[in-house]
Amino acid sequence: MALPTLVTGDDIQMLVTLLKDGATFNINAGATVHARLIDVGKENPYMDAILQSNDAPGADWPNSLVTVEFASADTADIAYQGPALLEVQVDDNGKSTWFETVQISGDTIP
Repeated sequence: MALPTLVTGDDIQMLVTLLKDGATFNINAGATVHARLIDVGKENPYMDAILQSNDAPGADWPNSLVTVEFASADTADIAYQGPALLEVQVDDNGKSTWFETVQISGDTIP
């Protein structure tokens, strides 16, 4: 299966279903959800964490579906290309973090 490819400098929307013990769960509408791109070793972030919204198109937080949105400016300065991790952190009366493998690409149509 091909990795989701995120193109730096583009507006990005990516649906991510978070699971606890293999099942969906309710993310409270008042929870704080952040996302960023980080290296596969989980040591070096490629960008600052961006606050996510439960009002984003396609999001269904009661079923743990998060629409991760990055504006073009959020990723424009990422020079790295290759495999990376999408890190999603949910703070809903306690923090939990998930990692999804993605591919970062700088290829764009001129």
